[in-house]
Amino acid sequence: MNELPIIKLPKTGEKIEFSSCFFHATDGHKASFGTDFSLKYTESHLRVDFNCLDNNFTSQNSLKANNDPLYNQEVFEIFITSGSNDPANYFEIELNPNNAIWLGHMSNPSLGLETVTIEKMLTDTQVGINHSVSVANNSWAGFIEIPWGFLGKGTETNYRVNFYRIRSFKSHTDPNWVCEPSSCDFVCFSSTLSGHEPAFHRPRRFAFLELV
Repeated sequence: MNELPIIKLPKTGEKIEFSSCFFHATDGHKASFGTDFSLKYTESHLRVDFNCLDNNFTSQNSLKANNDPLYNQEVFEIFITSGSNDPANYFEIELNPNNAIWLGHMSNPSLGLETVTIEKMLTDTQVGINHSVSVANNSWAGFIEIPWGFLGKGTETNYRVNFYRIRSFKSHTDPNWVCEPSSCDFVCFSSTLSGHEPAFHRPRRFAFLELV
């Protein structure tokens, strides 16, 4: 999957759904397990609903505090910013199966060639993000509502965005386990095509989101 996706989201509040459309970060081949999500927006929020299917080890996620390093285990992630250029700054939003959330304003001036830094950590109550999670057999699902004010929306209708999932495919006996390529899948809506090692912070590979 080399072409960047273009998402046109209507103002009517209509939901756009995407089913089993995630690809491995390394080489872009399609994931063999399902990840579904949908988008819709109102005047105040962008809403992302997601369903992480084929998730056999959901109960082994031990991180429960907001802004803990949730990315060390299983998460659903959104990277987003306003404008249509390749972004050097963007927001990273992560939600895990315990409904813990991680929020950061990221600085990536090299567009993924060098170190990415956290400009500022934020809280969900501080910026008005609503979120919830539910867990079922071998799956977990949730939603994230992002206020446009957080993204700086005025008359802006163009955004860059990507969606990610980290999924464990092995059982872990240590509650402090950390995801590695040998035990976890790293998949994206728009594959970052990062090569041998999975990497998400590749803003040149962010999809285009247009409010129409």
